[in-house]
Amino acid sequence: MISVHAAVETILSQISPLSGEEVPILQATGRVLFEDLRARRSVPPFANSAMDGYSVRWRDVAQASATNPVTLQVLETVPAGYVAKRRVGEGSAIKIMTGAPLPRGADTVVRVEYTESVGDHVRISRVDGSGSHIREAGEDIRRGQTILEKGKVLTPADIGLMASVGKGRARVYRRPAVGVISTGDELLEVDERPRPGKIVNSNSYTLAAAIRESGATPVPLGIVRDKRKSLASVFKRALRYDAVITSGGISMGDYDLVKEALGDVGVQMQFWQVAQKPGHPMAFGRISRKPIFGLPGNPVSSAVSFLLYARPALLKMMGHRNLFLPVIQATLEHEIKKSRGVKEFIRCRLRNEEGQSFVSSAGAQGAGVLRSLSLAQGLIVASEEQTLLEKGCRVPVILLGQQDLLKEEMGF
Repeated sequence: MISVHAAVETILSQISPLSGEEVPILQATGRVLFEDLRARRSVPPFANSAMDGYSVRWRDVAQASATNPVTLQVLETVPAGYVAKRRVGEGSAIKIMTGAPLPRGADTVVRVEYTESVGDHVRISRVDGSGSHIREAGEDIRRGQTILEKGKVLTPADIGLMASVGKGRARVYRRPAVGVISTGDELLEVDERPRPGKIVNSNSYTLAAAIRESGATPVPLGIVRDKRKSLASVFKRALRYDAVITSGGISMGDYDLVKEALGDVGVQMQFWQVAQKPGHPMAFGRISRKPIFGLPGNPVSSAVSFLLYARPALLKMMGHRNLFLPVIQATLEHEIKKSRGVKEFIRCRLRNEEGQSFVSSAGAQGAGVLRSLSLAQGLIVASEEQTLLEKGCRVPVILLGQQDLLKEEMGF
C-alpha cells in the first residue's frame, strides 16, 4: 500500500503529453496550444481613427478654442471599411468614422463632439492634442511577433486574437480517447428492467461525464462480467485507445479478477492499494506507454479516485501544466471523527460569511452514497495522522465544481 502523494507522483512520472493536431479555431477553446503562434500580419494593419470625428493637420487646429474656433473645408466622408480618395491639405479636413484608415496628410483626429458642421465646412472649437485619437499600424500586434506561447490554454479572447491575425486553424495537443469499462455480474444498463440482486451501472456514466468534463473523449465499452477470459478480451480491445479506465473487480474477493486479466494482456501494474478513504483499492499500470487505471467499484470511491489520479494524468496528456483542482482553507462547523493511517476525503458543503469560508458534511459518507457526492461542493482532506477534526479548526478543502462558485448577484 502506498500513500496518496506517492501514487500521484508514480502516475504523473510516467505520463507524457500526446502529439499535436490542427483544428479550426472555433474548436480550440479550452485546448492547449502545441506550439508558439506568431502573427501573420500587424494589428491594426493600418493607422486608423479611434473615434468618429475629423481627420486634420495638427498645424491647422493647434490654436482652436471656444473663443477662437478654426473652420476647415470638409473634402469627403470616410466610413469604416473604405479609404479616403483625397489628401488632407492646408485648411481642409476629412470626416472619418471609427476604424476607417487615416487619410494621407492627416496626423490628428478631432472628435465629433468638439465640432459643428457648417455646410461643407466644419467649425472646430477644441482639440485633444497632436496625434490624438489615432491607432497606429501594429499598435496592438506586430507582424512576426509571438502572440501566444506553447502550453497556453486557449480562451475566447485567444480565439479572437488568432482571428485578428488571420489564423483560422490552431495546432493543439490531441485529446486522449479513453476506454471506459465497468466490471461485475451484478450490473445492469441504465434502461434495463430491475432484477433481484442487480444494480444499475452508474460508474460508467459518472466516469464518462468526468472524462468529458476534463476535456478528454470517453469511449464507453460497456459492462464486462466477472469472467477472466471475458475481461482479458475486452481489455485487449480497449488498448487501441490512449488510456483505459476500469471500475470494479480490483479488491481481494473471489470474483475480483481484473488483476489477473490485466496481466493476461501484458499490463505491468505499479500498485494496487492506496492509503485513502474512500478508494482504498486503486490500481495503476501501463502497457506500451498507455496508462491503465483500475478504480474501485463503489460509486463514490470510483469518482474520488478519478479526480485524484486519472484526471491529472489526462490533463497532462492534453498538455496542461496546472493539473490539480483548487484547494482552499475553511473553518469546520462540526467535529468529524476518522480512522488513523489513511488520508480521508470527506464530501462537504461550503458557505461564505463576511469573506470567510465555512464547511460542513454533505451527508452520509459511505462509499456507495452517490447522493452526498452530488450535493458536495468540495472534499475535506484529513491527513493520515488525524483521528478527530475539531469544530472550529481550519481544514483544507478541494473545490469540486466551478458552477458552485457562481453567484446570484454581480458582487461589485
